[in-house]
Amino acid sequence: MKVKSNLDEILYHKIIESLIRGEYSVGQKILLNDLCEKFEVSRTPVVQAVKMLNKDGVLTIMTNGKVYVPEYEYDMVKQVCETRTLIETYALEKMMQEKEDVFQQKLDVIKRYSDKCEEYYRQEKSVELALADLELHKAIVEGANNEILNDVYVGIQGRFIVVNYLIRPLKNRNYEGTVQDHFEILKFIEDRDTKKAVDKLRNHIQGTIKRFCEDE
Repeated sequence: MKVKSNLDEILYHKIIESLIRGEYSVGQKILLNDLCEKFEVSRTPVVQAVKMLNKDGVLTIMTNGKVYVPEYEYDMVKQVCETRTLIETYALEKMMQEKEDVFQQKLDVIKRYSDKCEEYYRQEKSVELALADLELHKAIVEGANNEILNDVYVGIQGRFIVVNYLIRPLKNRNYEGTVQDHFEILKFIEDRDTKKAVDKLRNHIQGTIKRFCEDE
């Protein structure tokens, strides 16, 4: 059972990686048999992985069982970014209130992913950078020590993957600004300057809406 569960999760992340790579487009129908062939696995783990992705807003399973990459209009993009902003800024504020030892532990995790983002940027590994960026923001939310918040955020981040990487593919972006934002956010966190850290994080996330409008 554990092996099966691990395979489900591996496929879950592999499909997300495929989306980030631009192998699928918004509104595209995804055939389960194609996924089985692509990843050389049986149908059962693919079905389970797709169900997980549907739950997290990354894919959509229709009432007839067909699977699609969701299509989001501007209003949905705005809602995703607003909700993500609310969750991440709240989580960061909570983390900043932690005692020094706990605070440093959480900061170290965020810094580790920030360093990975910078490393991948220098190596021009855009997919790896995108995945590390997702983990960095997830680590910020986990800093609040709130399991319910973590669960809610998974669905928001799933929708964000579609919004951020399918509407605006990797080849159309420059990650220098992302890496620089991470550096500034970290500096404010390390200085225990809650207001500046939260404001910078908010502006960083809201940049997605601006980029979406530029591409319209």
